[in-house]
Amino acid sequence: MNDQPIYLQTDGPVAEIVLNRPEKRNALNKHVWERIPVLMQAVAKDPTLTVVVIRGATAEAFAAGADISEFDEHFATPESAKAYEHTIRRAYDSVRELEKPIIALIQGFCFGGACALALNCDIRYADPTAKFCIPPARLGIAYTLFETKRLCDIVGPSKTSEMLMGARVIEAEEALGVGLVTRLFPAADLHRETMDFARSLSGLSQFTIRSVKTMVREIVDGAVDDNDVSQALFEQQFKGQDYLEGRRAFMEKRPPKFTYR
Repeated sequence: MNDQPIYLQTDGPVAEIVLNRPEKRNALNKHVWERIPVLMQAVAKDPTLTVVVIRGATAEAFAAGADISEFDEHFATPESAKAYEHTIRRAYDSVRELEKPIIALIQGFCFGGACALALNCDIRYADPTAKFCIPPARLGIAYTLFETKRLCDIVGPSKTSEMLMGARVIEAEEALGVGLVTRLFPAADLHRETMDFARSLSGLSQFTIRSVKTMVREIVDGAVDDNDVSQALFEQQFKGQDYLEGRRAFMEKRPPKFTYR
């Protein structure tokens, strides 16, 4: 067993980032927030890794949110609060901005900052034990606009208001219905289904997959028409080896062998 509170392990082309504080239901302390960008950078630099899965170490929890036991220290002054928020934001941004796809594998509690972390992943797979809650109204705190917007983009303004104002726990089936969860699997199948899909992505065009991630991010950030980023990708595709191989494989009626990493 790895004794680090968060660690990276690999399974072929899949990087698994494991939240590993089971005694605290994987609550995200400052060390974990600081390590997330470091691990994302390690994945970004490794061309053999094409997909990331973030999960909890046990089935009890993805994570129970930020570690409230540290709040007295980190929110002691406006300066320390701002520094702590910057640390958390860097973690979110590193997930959102990684060029490679990221899947959150969610079992059990996915509360507060952990829910926000999952919402910055590209895909969220869960089992029926998954429970979602964002409870600032129980703590007398205000979420940042960035965190609120990400939730609002996915579930809409009315559901966002209900979740943040009421601190309601959202069960797995409801989470699927409102878009918090991408797909729901039986508990016994969740890890296998997630890893099977992750591995399948590694055999497809990485140029296309990363282009999709970029386009979705541009749309979420407010783009409503093609811009310099999308135009550059459009022009780049016809010069790339993936396009040439994909077209050739289609004509030759064989599976493509993509090389872009």
